[in-house]
Amino acid sequence: MSGRLIIISLIWIVTSVFSQSYNWPCQPFDQQHWINGTFCECRAGSAGNIDHFHDGVDIHLPQGNAVYSVINGTVTSIGTVNDYGINSWVRVGRYCYVHVDPNPALNVGENIFAYETVLGWTNSWNHIHFKDGYPGSEINAIRLDGGLTPLVDNDEPQTEWVKFYPDNSTNQFSNNRVFGAVDIVCKSTDRTDEGPIGDNNGIYKIGYEIFNSGGESVFGPHLPFEFYDIPVSDNYITNVYFPGSSTSTYLYIVSNNLYSNSSLNVTQWDLGEYTARIYVYDQYLNANTSDISFEVVETDTEPPAPPRLLSILTDGNGFIINWLPNTEDDLEGYRLYFSYDMETWYSNHDESYITSDMTQFQAESFSNSTGYFKLTAVDNAPFPNESDPSNVFVFRRDQSNQGLLVINAYADQNGLSQHPFAGNVGLLADSHELGIETISDTLFTIEPFFEISNDYVPVVLSGDRVKSWPNELIEILGNSTFWTVGPKALESISSSDAGYSFLNNTLGIAFTGTIPTPPEIVGLDHPFSNFSVDDILTDIGYDSLNVMDIPLENENTLAVLADTVGRILAMATLEPPTLMTGVPVEALPEESRIDYFDRSIQFLLGSTASIVYESNLIPYNPSISFYPNPFNSQGIIKINANPGTYHIYLFNISGATVWERKIQFSQSDRLSIRLPKFLSKRMSSGPYFILLKGQSAMFVSEKILYIK
Repeated sequence: MSGRLIIISLIWIVTSVFSQSYNWPCQPFDQQHWINGTFCECRAGSAGNIDHFHDGVDIHLPQGNAVYSVINGTVTSIGTVNDYGINSWVRVGRYCYVHVDPNPALNVGENIFAYETVLGWTNSWNHIHFKDGYPGSEINAIRLDGGLTPLVDNDEPQTEWVKFYPDNSTNQFSNNRVFGAVDIVCKSTDRTDEGPIGDNNGIYKIGYEIFNSGGESVFGPHLPFEFYDIPVSDNYITNVYFPGSSTSTYLYIVSNNLYSNSSLNVTQWDLGEYTARIYVYDQYLNANTSDISFEVVETDTEPPAPPRLLSILTDGNGFIINWLPNTEDDLEGYRLYFSYDMETWYSNHDESYITSDMTQFQAESFSNSTGYFKLTAVDNAPFPNESDPSNVFVFRRDQSNQGLLVINAYADQNGLSQHPFAGNVGLLADSHELGIETISDTLFTIEPFFEISNDYVPVVLSGDRVKSWPNELIEILGNSTFWTVGPKALESISSSDAGYSFLNNTLGIAFTGTIPTPPEIVGLDHPFSNFSVDDILTDIGYDSLNVMDIPLENENTLAVLADTVGRILAMATLEPPTLMTGVPVEALPEESRIDYFDRSIQFLLGSTASIVYESNLIPYNPSISFYPNPFNSQGIIKINANPGTYHIYLFNISGATVWERKIQFSQSDRLSIRLPKFLSKRMSSGPYFILLKGQSAMFVSEKILYIK
């Protein structure tokens, strides 16, 4: 027998006798190579990131390097590049070499020699996926009782974190406080070698044990996963790997079993502190442990009470929002939500930022848009319970030194957790480009000396239930322009001695009772001349409207809205301009709601239209004039026109629109319109032009001159 045959025979005898140990399938055969992936790691596929178990070991080898068999044997199958692309392979007996471009000189059934015959060359994936075992029966090629050799691994595997979830849930228990059936999930990795990927490989064996506060073991150790051989089905991979796992991230559900779902059920456990100890091992039984404390608690599904907002007020280019503190013992903090339209809500600040000891949030800057805000409270339950939202508050940066202070002065109503009344005012006021701030009437009892800016008109919102307003609020109303809105405003004011005196002695008004929701509302006087609504909404939760008597001798007080039988629904005073309307904006359909609001704001802010019916003075062709001219504060536009819809525009010398208004003539009218007070703060000295635009013609006044 020749020397070569003798050597080959000896190699065959050795590899047959010690078939569980073999050198590396690439040169140098007797030196350790980098391991890029270990046995039974999570792998992606058609089912997503958690699709199947890795059924081999990935040995790093750059593209184009030769791959050899680790045994003498016969080629049993070849997967060509044409058929399998990047996953082409060569199999020799129980060993398979994947991501290898097969040697074209090889054929199935051909005898090959260990560490001599080139099976193929690595492709662009730059590694050999080496499988030890027949399909479906693979075993770990890195093991104590054989496999790849030499391989030295002195590094211990590591656990990066441990988290707790309800069984079969991805909603994490908060603050490691648990109850019921619990899944324990950990992120663990193994360092196999010094290669670029060798420090992020999967775990060989993993499990846990539970200790009580005295250090006694009360459960386990439970070691559900030991990856010596391939599981019988990839269907079990979701028992092992938690959502979020991937080809390079390994999150183990150590409270599960390999072939069935399981959990740590603490339902009957004593409440209190425990420690979970995670055990991790690599293929050479290098081991490590990680301890994490957790608490078994009672189930908690009771949310905190909704927070009560106090104010959102201007602060520099932003705002400060204040609220009353919640009093729950388990309060974790608050979540602030904001919207630009009261439909889509956002939250950039949660309980990790707005903690339980805070009652104020400061935004150093905010956009020029109208913002809507609400607050919720969150507890520290295992699943944090979030309260219903607070009432909606509105804020808009003041751009014109004129604005609205919306005051929530209503009782909690109808079991609703939040009331968007202030938000509805904000939606209607948005087009007026006024500054908007919001406060609760409670603020006056906390800060009795709270002052309202002279540039801001209070808009007080009452609900459909009587609530006594603070005397401090009534005192402020008695010295300013204001608007009260809501069916219980007068009754709420009358419920206190100060309020009763204010109504009777200051305004000459008396509250006399309530009436059902009227079928129709009609305007009696400015600012509601020619105003009517016959489709009142009834699904908004208000059950009555206030009735007001008007002392005839008080010429400063006007009845401006009534129902069809003459019962008064709104009052106005001329000096200072005030409105007390029993009709909430929510009671009106959208188009009427806008008209109702616009008329009220124009009256309160000084852009009031005063209509005088003098049909004999109305010319056939519309005309427009302005007085005084020049002017330096407010001027009056006088219009004679036939029935129709008109638009009034005020332009500067550059042609830019400074102010505009839509007006409706129901009959031939002579109309006087006072320019709004706030315009003079926006205007600079110089010439301006007024344009009256009708349906078929335009009429321009003479040039007017504004002098500061």
